[in-house]
Amino acid sequence: MADDPEQTQIPGSAEAAMNEVLAAEQAAEQAIVACEQEARASLYEAAQRARQIAGRTNERIAIIHQRTRQLLKNRRQSAERVARDNERTRAREDPRKAVVSAVVNDLAARLTGSDSSDTAQAD
Repeated sequence: MADDPEQTQIPGSAEAAMNEVLAAEQAAEQAIVACEQEARASLYEAAQRARQIAGRTNERIAIIHQRTRQLLKNRRQSAERVARDNERTRAREDPRKAVVSAVVNDLAARLTGSDSSDTAQAD
């Protein structure tokens, strides 16, 4: 029975099957290593992209802060200018009101004859 062709093929078939399994295992391990490398590369690229995005975001935030500070400075200066102008206007208006009031009172006195000194001078 040792010369039976089926028995001689069985050990060869088993060896061939084992070799196939080992080759498939090795191929699977290589595929796993390749996937791990690809995953690491993807993670690295994603981290780089995230750093770029964060950098641009920080630049934009800095620009917004700078513009906001300038806007606030301009508005503060404008408010201070308006306050100074209002103060100057009030300072100018008060003497005018006093002069107008004095003229009105003098005119009223002349018209009513209450002020005899002015009437005598007019004569």
